Amino acid sequence: MSGGSRVSSFRVIAPLVFAGLAYATAQTTIVPVVPQIQAATASSAGQVAWVVTGFFVSSAALTVLAGRMGDLFGRKRVLLAVLAVFGVGAVVAALGTSLAAVVAGRVIMGTAGGVFPLAYAILGQHLPRERAAFGMGLISSMFGLGGALGLPVGGFVAEHFGYQGLFWATAVMTVLALAAIAALVPDDRGYGKGRIDWLGAILLGVALGGPLTAISKAEDWGWASPWTLGLLGVGVLVSGVLVVVELRISEPLINPGLMRRRNVWVANLTACLVTVGQAVSFFLIPQVVQLPEESGVGLGVGVGQAGLFLLPSALVVMVAGPLTGRAVARFGVRPPLAVGALGTGAGLGVLAVGGADTASILVGGAVLGLAGGVAFAALPMLIADSVPTEHLGAANGVNTIVRHVSMAVAAQLAAAVLVLGTPRGSGYPSEGAFALDYGSGAVLGLLALLLVPLVRPRPRAEAAPPPEEAAPAEHTGLTAPRIG
Repeated sequence: MSGGSRVSSFRVIAPLVFAGLAYATAQTTIVPVVPQIQAATASSAGQVAWVVTGFFVSSAALTVLAGRMGDLFGRKRVLLAVLAVFGVGAVVAALGTSLAAVVAGRVIMGTAGGVFPLAYAILGQHLPRERAAFGMGLISSMFGLGGALGLPVGGFVAEHFGYQGLFWATAVMTVLALAAIAALVPDDRGYGKGRIDWLGAILLGVALGGPLTAISKAEDWGWASPWTLGLLGVGVLVSGVLVVVELRISEPLINPGLMRRRNVWVANLTACLVTVGQAVSFFLIPQVVQLPEESGVGLGVGVGQAGLFLLPSALVVMVAGPLTGRAVARFGVRPPLAVGALGTGAGLGVLAVGGADTASILVGGAVLGLAGGVAFAALPMLIADSVPTEHLGAANGVNTIVRHVSMAVAAQLAAAVLVLGTPRGSGYPSEGAFALDYGSGAVLGLLALLLVPLVRPRPRAEAAPPPEEAAPAEHTGLTAPRIG
């Protein structure tokens, strides 16, 4: 292991956790300020939606590329670069007086989607397995914490300082994260041998960007509109071209051999199924609690209060993530993945049965927080145990993209169910529509349970690469597995 006994765990983990929190909060703090941006820039609802859509499209398109660049040129170096770009994007958005400028800033911010996969790879490279597992669990919990804090914090900052204050706060957090990482995280040279698959990066960006844009805008354009169908078709076509290209070149951006390893595709499919369930709750809980009480399905609370209903989930995630890291190091990933699948099904089941009951929302959310915290803390360790250290960044990048895409698709499908479940003349979705959304997410979450027995126990060694391709001894991280 690289420097496991020489490097302080705290000095590596703490700055990475803070960087993850900065990025995670940026994903959701924008939601409550969208109406304010729309009013300030005299934009339509469809136009202002690009401040959210643009962020996720650029994030999905560039996450794997950032991970691969970290593998080749040094994870710390690339992490500092993407965080610097993230901070520049926040400043551009803060200074922007037009919608185009704000959207441009958000798109620039989204390019820092590699923060999480790079952080996981740094931990796997520099820390012993048990400490790396703890750190990965803690960083994973930032997804949940950032999501829960986003609505109330974003609403508070926007109310008192305007939407520009939100971006300035993000810029300050980014500067602090940059300083901490530069000073505390050990340097690494990267694995050097290889090149960037730019064609693959472009194809991946189009393959993801087209469908994500279509899905995000389908409610405005219509699912049967030429734009929606055209972008979905382009995504499918380019995805096919990407597969052909990646299979034929010697140094692909997404290594097909790694993706075919059982533990890797199990990790990605599990991430998809569990994320869909988690995303359904994250999307629906703020919706249902903000509906007026006269609708028969809502609690009639404001935007800021709506975010507070997600806090039990976030608090449980904060505890579950780090504890799961310790458990994985001792017992392996199968038990946490089983808990994640069962918890997702159980939590959504509580929400489906309880409806808009406050206690049901809080209990169901807490169970989902446990499930998400446990599952998402275990997945990076499953990947770290299943691929060579020099591919950790790219492999974690793919898993991160799977989560982003699954979240976007789940939110749009859940919204479509609510629209279809709105009685004519009512204006409000029916209780049955919410129950159908929750129930569907629960079924998908429980399906992840079928994948748990497929996980291969962590091997003790890996077939070594040819001597001329072997990484230097000081770059050897977690013990990598046998191919298969």
